[in-house]
Amino acid sequence: MLIEVSEASQTGEARRKAIAYAEDMHMDESRCGAVAIVATEMASNLVKHAGRGHILVQPLHGSNSGLRIMSVDKGPGIADVPRALQDGHSTSGTMGTGLGAIRRLADSFELYSVPASGTVICAEFRQSGANRIEKSALEVGVVSEPLAGEDVSGDGWGMRSSIDGILLMVVDGLGHGLLASEAAREAERVLSETRESSPKDIIYSIHAALRKTRGAAAAIARIDIQKGLLSYAGVGNISATILTLSSSRSIASHNGILGLNTERVQEFTFPWNADNILVMHSDGLASRWDLQRYTGIWNKPSSVIAAVLHRDFSRGRDDVTVLVAKAAT
Repeated sequence: MLIEVSEASQTGEARRKAIAYAEDMHMDESRCGAVAIVATEMASNLVKHAGRGHILVQPLHGSNSGLRIMSVDKGPGIADVPRALQDGHSTSGTMGTGLGAIRRLADSFELYSVPASGTVICAEFRQSGANRIEKSALEVGVVSEPLAGEDVSGDGWGMRSSIDGILLMVVDGLGHGLLASEAAREAERVLSETRESSPKDIIYSIHAALRKTRGAAAAIARIDIQKGLLSYAGVGNISATILTLSSSRSIASHNGILGLNTERVQEFTFPWNADNILVMHSDGLASRWDLQRYTGIWNKPSSVIAAVLHRDFSRGRDDVTVLVAKAAT
């Protein structure tokens, strides 16, 4: 969920929606209280320091289930991050305990800020409130949002473990709104229920299932960390790029619309190393992005990278999904 914040009155909306998510996930009273404080501080800081921005509230699933709250803006940035995190520091005449409070209350905290470019703050809360976080081999961050004014998104994404790796999917239902959403949800269902592990075979299964819908574009990547391989198959306008610190490689998808007119699906295989980053996105994100322009972002969590790309390259006229995967640190 994305909550736009440009005036003080919207701080309450951000707090209420964040608490609602926490309660839906059956977090205890102390966790809900922490979520309320953090959402309030983030929204207040957007108004005070950046003028405007948005709050992202995302459920976390799996062994580390919980809630992620992110504050994203294109404001002046933070010139001295360590000093800003100290209690008592303020540039707006307030008590200056905002960032320090967020870091203390959250089970994990991350901040990425570039002067004159903006700031991303990420706080995560586990249902138990425990500080121990189970690490997986692959770290995945996603921002998936509907077109402004729509109640549902025609985009979607999925993630599932298989016997030989981790499967990742981005899907874009044709158009937007309810009918596009139905196609995307059906593709998500197929990925979650099928026992296939080949991206090509799963794409064919999605194609068959989407014949009853208006159709969609979709791409699936399987990352086998032990063998050091990435396998990929896609149909339609889903973009995918494998990045290293010094290069990038775009991966091609075949023309067509799943559920309507898919003539050929081919599976490609590439080497996958611990220093690689995979970015997959729908056409709601412009393709001209370049991570090299972001100082220090390579070592940030995948959720922060996804939020920065969404902030700077969302077209604003369609549903948008950006998925970032990298080796866990």
